[in-house]
Amino acid sequence: MRIIRNRRIQAVLMSIVILIAALPLMTARAGAAFTPDIELYSSAYYMVNLDLETVIAAKNENERCYPASITKLMTAIVAYENCSDLSMPMEVTYDCTNEFWEGDPNKEGAGTAGIAVGQTNLTMKDCLYGLLIKSGCEAGNIIGYNIGKGDISAFVDMMNKKAKEIGCTGTHFGNTHGLWQEDNYSTPYDLYLIARYIYDKLPELVEISNTYEYTMPANAYNPSPYSIYNVNSLINNVGDNPYYYEFASGLKTGSMGEYYTKDGNGAWTVYHPGFANIVSTASQNGFNYMLVTCGAPYTDADGNRLNGHFKDSIALYKWAFRTFDMREVINENTIVASVKVDMGENADVAILKPAAAFSTLLPKDLDPAVIQQKVTITADKNSNDAVVAPVEKGQVMGTLELLLDGESLWTSNIVASQSIELSQFEYTMRMINSIFDKWWFRLCVAALAVLIIADVILNAVQKARIARIEARRARKANIRNKW
Repeated sequence: MRIIRNRRIQAVLMSIVILIAALPLMTARAGAAFTPDIELYSSAYYMVNLDLETVIAAKNENERCYPASITKLMTAIVAYENCSDLSMPMEVTYDCTNEFWEGDPNKEGAGTAGIAVGQTNLTMKDCLYGLLIKSGCEAGNIIGYNIGKGDISAFVDMMNKKAKEIGCTGTHFGNTHGLWQEDNYSTPYDLYLIARYIYDKLPELVEISNTYEYTMPANAYNPSPYSIYNVNSLINNVGDNPYYYEFASGLKTGSMGEYYTKDGNGAWTVYHPGFANIVSTASQNGFNYMLVTCGAPYTDADGNRLNGHFKDSIALYKWAFRTFDMREVINENTIVASVKVDMGENADVAILKPAAAFSTLLPKDLDPAVIQQKVTITADKNSNDAVVAPVEKGQVMGTLELLLDGESLWTSNIVASQSIELSQFEYTMRMINSIFDKWWFRLCVAALAVLIIADVILNAVQKARIARIEARRARKANIRNKW
């Protein structure tokens, strides 16, 4: 009875463990990246379905790139999170514009939002709009000067600290605006993390980035309030714009017509051709994507503006929308494996199924049979390669990983599809058999056999002795009777 009672206690404890462990282990973050069947100008890209957080396409996403004005996204994050009131007045000093006139050809002729040094009617809100929709470089420095308490470099330190907090490992910022300098770099994947942070946590910045027109306050350059316009052609449905894409939104462009590095004498003479990048999102028919493209040439072979970043973005979005659909890959009723069960009352095999169903974006013409199933049994087994009963329905028995072209799509627990009770008869017989196999039991049996044999011998000897004594007594009695 003690054995049965202990087994019942174990079963209760196992049920508690099962309730916790049966929560499905599910990961579908990485997904499988597919290769677009289109020619692209960009040297690197990273595309994610935002609904499932699944990577759809990626190329050179961890290689260093120069973000150019996409730098301003981090400037906006730090500004917004360190300013409680967007009506905060901004001081505009020469410190915010001096670098544009100090002889570095990469800083001269910087794009601006028309802000004038000394104007007193500028707010943080004005600067954020000037920064994100007009890509004004002076707006970045004005923000850095005011939030950094007069020290733009201190603000840049805040940008780098925030980048690390977000998870960027290949990024370092050297300025607030993205004009070329060697220590201002990132990767397409890190730029995705930065843009995704804004998309998830700072909807006000998303709204700003999608604004087509904003009115700036009057200043010495503009006696009356003046309008600035969004430089992102993907969202500008104005005039004859061949790069407008009705399903696109935000977030930031970043391009350089050319840039220069120093020669051996320290002069800015080494020419480098320009490039164009963009971070954007697009939504159609319930599907939402975020895309980073980097490294498209700024001009074509004839020196004309190429706009390859806009062309690539439109092409990649169209490819994704026409290629992918939500498809069920596996459900809770799919049998994926079985495992032997020892001492089961009503079954000697446990059927294993996924703890949850899994659906994901896959090409519409993909044959599901090409998706591989990798099953790993983690339940404890005995020497017979079997799980010992009892087995509870829903008990976690292992894991299932789905793979496509060697890349992990999804991982989940696999669980027992039925309960299998412990056979008390088989358990008892197994316990008895196990006792018979013990050396000490065999020694006891041998000792008992020796004792029994010895007892038999002693009894026989005793009986023989008694018989002899009785025979002598009988002979003596017979002799007396004769006398």
